[in-house]
Amino acid sequence: MRKTLIAVAVVAAGALAYYQFAGKSAAVPELAELAYVPADTVLFSGQFTPIDLGSYLTSLGMGPQYYNADMQQAFADLLAESTEAQSKFVLALAQSYMQALSNPATLSSGTGIKPQMRSLMYMVGMSPVVRIELGDEAAFWRLFDEAEKASGFSHVAQQINDVKYRQYRLTKEEVTLDLLVTVKNGFATMALSSEKFDAQHLAVVVQAAQPEQNLANTTLLADLKKKYQLNNDSVGYLSSEQLLKFVTSKDGNLLAKDVEALFGKELDIALAEWRNAACQADIAAISKSWPGFYMDSKFDLNDASKIKVAGRLLVPTENAETVTQLSALRGFIPSPLLTETAPGMFHTAVGLDVAQLAPALGKLWTGLTEPAYSCAPLAQMQQEAKQNNPLAALAMAGMASGLQGMSVTIHDVEMDLTNGSPKNADALLTISATNARAFVEGIKAFYPPLAAVALPAAGEELDVASVVPEVAMLGVAPKLAMTDSHLLLYVGDKAKAQSAEVGKESLSKNGLLSFGMDYGSFFKTLKSAMAASGEEIPADFESFANSDMKMQMSVNVNNQGFVLQSQMQVSAKAPAAAAAPATSAGK
Repeated sequence: MRKTLIAVAVVAAGALAYYQFAGKSAAVPELAELAYVPADTVLFSGQFTPIDLGSYLTSLGMGPQYYNADMQQAFADLLAESTEAQSKFVLALAQSYMQALSNPATLSSGTGIKPQMRSLMYMVGMSPVVRIELGDEAAFWRLFDEAEKASGFSHVAQQINDVKYRQYRLTKEEVTLDLLVTVKNGFATMALSSEKFDAQHLAVVVQAAQPEQNLANTTLLADLKKKYQLNNDSVGYLSSEQLLKFVTSKDGNLLAKDVEALFGKELDIALAEWRNAACQADIAAISKSWPGFYMDSKFDLNDASKIKVAGRLLVPTENAETVTQLSALRGFIPSPLLTETAPGMFHTAVGLDVAQLAPALGKLWTGLTEPAYSCAPLAQMQQEAKQNNPLAALAMAGMASGLQGMSVTIHDVEMDLTNGSPKNADALLTISATNARAFVEGIKAFYPPLAAVALPAAGEELDVASVVPEVAMLGVAPKLAMTDSHLLLYVGDKAKAQSAEVGKESLSKNGLLSFGMDYGSFFKTLKSAMAASGEEIPADFESFANSDMKMQMSVNVNNQGFVLQSQMQVSAKAPAAAAAPATSAGK
């Protein structure tokens, strides 16, 4: 659990730092390098606004402590145990990479990566390609030269047209892959390929040739930006249309051709029933209805004291009825919990119109199981789905009719170090419903001791311990307040003030999920809880406990489909997380 929390924190802090050191948003010129990205690529990600990679790593707390004596010894042991030159080569590259990361200030001079760099990641058929802008080509090649020298593993010098590149052939059992490395137009390219791919494929991978249809000579990227209102700084997508073509054809796109080249004999039988006109039509219709995933990000530097970052992941559908039914499921989330300045050190909220759960999901299920597919495998899958209808499980949902959402906000928790129980707390639980009092009366039927309890009138509060004595054993004194639309259970002054604000809000369909965290407050409290339980406190916690970063994420439905949004803010005067002490390595 501890390491999971640390991992989540590192990822979120890293995302914030990434944008913290990116340049200000502007009209970003299209990269000439887009001419080498096939228009039928399955996956694309482009960082068009340069970022300061060294500052980014520093903000993550990267430093010598992450390449300590233990890690150095581990690399030395692996290199000594390895009997294959190619394995030693890969290990040597990894070792050089870790050494470079451990000193962000000299990262650029040590790796050749441009201090303010742009990058692209995409697929040429099955080949993943990563391109990074360089500032020092000689330093970049030095990394590979030193790895070759340390391992005895050499490249084969290759050339296509005017492009020279290195080919490192890596073989493991029956699998052979080529690591291809080249530099052109100030960009380093690293890609994985196969000798089974044709010459044109190889030429495109190393930028010796441009695909006939690419992201520079088509309007695909511009169309996606316009349709989904994607931000110019950083754009990415996964195309379901291009991904699914290898299932229904041998040559529908470059991915299909590559799959055929590598696995043709094995897949011919397995995919035979999918590779016909009927399945091509049905799969094309599905991929048109659900075209893929689309991502972007933006940041706000208008406030000199704070940096605000926003990111978005959109899962759109072209089916208007599906959007209508998904939107009907949305419920109420207290509005402050949907901002980057959400109150409390931690919150989680669910917005759900329970009354719409069965009818909306019923219509969605009908839309999934009733289309008449001509594709035999799809028709069979559809028939099996009909026999396992999950809607019967929603029968109990009717008992909670009127429920619109629930939320929990924790402002503070102080642990009793002698027994590990809460000594003090400040927290709020909200339950929102179209008629909150009627909803609570329905709950009473499931807990007889509440049957005789009179709910507090508007503007009054009820001492919960006076009607449920067991609550007194928790060491806190929760109060209950009611409005027409909200049940508010709270303890502590901050939660009481928050409950008064929530109580004034009218119900609205504004979301499905929300989650937020104040990193400094959360990790300070977590440290106290760990101390109370006697668990060792890792030094990694210090960097997060000293952070002033706040993060909020939400899931909603807009007029195009599902949308996941994230918002973060941090003081501009400090990095998202300070460097952890050297003793933290390996914790």
